[in-house]
Order: sequence, then structure tokens, then C-alpha cells
Amino acid sequence: MKTETLIKRYAFIALLISLVLLSVSVVFVTYRYYGVVARGILGLVMLYLLYIYGRYSKMDVSLDSLLLAPNKGKYLISAFIGGIISYWATMQILEVVLFFWKR
Repeated sequence: MKTETLIKRYAFIALLISLVLLSVSVVFVTYRYYGVVARGILGLVMLYLLYIYGRYSKMDVSLDSLLLAPNKGKYLISAFIGGIISYWATMQILEVVLFFWKR
């Protein structure tokens, strides 16, 4: 390999490592002083990921397909786990709203 390519590669790796270290330090400070806000952001991200999972999972959730499906377990488990996770995420977002509203 050329020396120029190696230098660019090592510089890019060093930049990535420094960005990771910077993000870790920002996370520690943010979570220590504004833990409610961090959990609220995680709640928003979790609701978004649940939406993406529901959209691209190809699970037909109509009642007719549920009754005709031979393996109803995956639908029932998905409904149970999805409900729990979405409630937790909603409660975290509600805590952030109340945190800023009380200030």
C-alpha cells in the first residue's frame, strides 16, 4: 500500500477513536446531571425502533390472519412484549415532559 493511504487510514481510525471517547465522556456527564432527559431520548428511540420493526417485519396483524395462522405464539408474544416496551418508552417520555414542565 502507498504511504499516503496508510496515513489517511490511521488518521481516520484515530478520529473515530477520539469521537468515541468524546461521546462516552459526554454521556457520563449528561446521564449524571440529566438522567431523565437521557432516558426520555431513549424512550423516543425505542418507540421509533418499534415502529420500524412493525413496519418491516411482514407480520400481518389482521384478526382473520391471526385466527388462520398455525403458529399464533409469535403474534401473542410480539403483542405482549411490544406492549410492555411501548409502555415503558411512553412513561420515560412522559417523565421528560413532566421534568421540563415543573422547571
